[in-house]
Amino acid sequence: MNTTIDDSSMLSLEGFIVSPEAAHPLLLLTLAAYLVIFIGNVTVFSVIVFQKNLHEPMYLMICNMSVCDLIGSTALMPRLMADFLTEVRYISYAACVIQAFCIHFYSSAAQLILTLMAYDRYIAICDPLRYNSIMTTSTLVKLCSLAWGGAFVLIIILFALTLRLPRCRSRIGHAYCSNAALFLLSCADTTVNNIYGLFISFFLIGLSFLVIVWTYSKILITCLYKRQSSSKSKAIHTCATHLTVYIIFEFTLLFTVIMQRFQNVNPNARKIPECRELQAFMEVTISRLVTN
Repeated sequence: MNTTIDDSSMLSLEGFIVSPEAAHPLLLLTLAAYLVIFIGNVTVFSVIVFQKNLHEPMYLMICNMSVCDLIGSTALMPRLMADFLTEVRYISYAACVIQAFCIHFYSSAAQLILTLMAYDRYIAICDPLRYNSIMTTSTLVKLCSLAWGGAFVLIIILFALTLRLPRCRSRIGHAYCSNAALFLLSCADTTVNNIYGLFISFFLIGLSFLVIVWTYSKILITCLYKRQSSSKSKAIHTCATHLTVYIIFEFTLLFTVIMQRFQNVNPNARKIPECRELQAFMEVTISRLVTN
């Protein structure tokens, strides 16, 4: 049975190449992963919101990360599950743009929030007597607004550059929509898009890396001079968990950026980032639950 598709509004996704026998097990596995992510983050968010004794900067930043994870995972995984059940995968251009925007917004905001969490830990461990005077409610609101607002502005500009391009293709060679996949649909010159996309990626990676290195160097020095073993152990545990999440996130993001821009790579190899992103969502969520 032939299906007529309007090329001006519909795109085809390559998706994962799986056998019919593997489709349903993969669907159940992805559903289980999504439920763990969704329930875990909603639980963390609810506990922090309703427990007044947790209304502290560290927990409120974790609350922001939970919202961030819900945006990213919901943009990616339900659509991915639906695609497992069909061999021909179509998505409207508008839905593709929305999915790509949410995924990029998630990754940018999460990176900035993880950076703020490192700064918060630095103040708490290296300058505990002034912590309450520095990390006030007003300061926390400004920092979180800066993270969300900065991510939003960067991604709005990114997609404004992409949406101006005329389209001459309708096939996306990935399992989900992204900015790189969208601007590659155009036959026009995409040099500006590529440069700005890479600039955002490496700017955020570089900024967070410098802040993490600086804050954790200070934290390490402070911990070495701490006499109280219990305080030292608690500080190391908290920082090790945050650092683990950060490293997983950064390597996943960097690998995805690189793989998406090499179109001559084997199609199945290009989809490795998608698998890693599912793993990253799981590990970030579980790591944060362990922290609490």
